Amino acid sequence: MGRRATPLERVETLTARLEALTADRDRAVAEAVAGSVSWPEIAAALGVSTQAAHKRYRWVHYDPATGVVWHEPPLPA
Repeated sequence: MGRRATPLERVETLTARLEALTADRDRAVAEAVAGSVSWPEIAAALGVSTQAAHKRYRWVHYDPATGVVWHEPPLPA
């Protein structure tokens, strides 16, 4: 039997998993947008309103040639 993780170790492990899942979700949304999926469809898949999906993910971009995902807000005016 192995040693049981401490609460702090569990927090660290769960945080790393959450970050990985968030990155995967960002990639999937960016791929959907690049593939011309509509914002209402994306919102339904996320379980949020269209406005909430657009507000959260409108700056997420995806390059299908490289597979790179990035966040690019507009430059300040």
